[in-house]
Amino acid sequence: MNKIIKNQVNKLIKKYNTHNAFEIADELGIIVIKEPLDDNINGFYQYFKRNRIIYINSKLDEHNQLIVASHELGHAILHSKLNIVFLEENTFCVKNRYEKEANMFAIELLLQDKTLNQYLGYTLDQIAAVESIPLELLKLKFKV
Repeated sequence: MNKIIKNQVNKLIKKYNTHNAFEIADELGIIVIKEPLDDNINGFYQYFKRNRIIYINSKLDEHNQLIVASHELGHAILHSKLNIVFLEENTFCVKNRYEKEANMFAIELLLQDKTLNQYLGYTLDQIAAVESIPLELLKLKFKV
């Protein structure tokens, strides 16, 4: 699945000449709404009446909004008609798989392989700190 996700991300980056989740979402006609959400909610994706919508907590700083947008764009691309909010509240479906896939999408979008070449000899903690990317996402890229 990692390779499939990486290929999808690379195609999007090449097609739209950006790795910015907000710009890609705009190109794809995905609605992005930034508004204050509960402190424990960074964002979520919703498929509603044939519209793909990403909600981002506007209380987050710009960098963290981009990280969340990258994750939620992963849901919009990989699980486009899946309503995670509905699944979580009304079924026993395990959402962990979908979250992991969205995280894989996010890290591939946020940190391309060519960027990693400059960090040979660095630890994952060091790369995460320099790039301001959560360690849990970086570990997915390295399959740790």
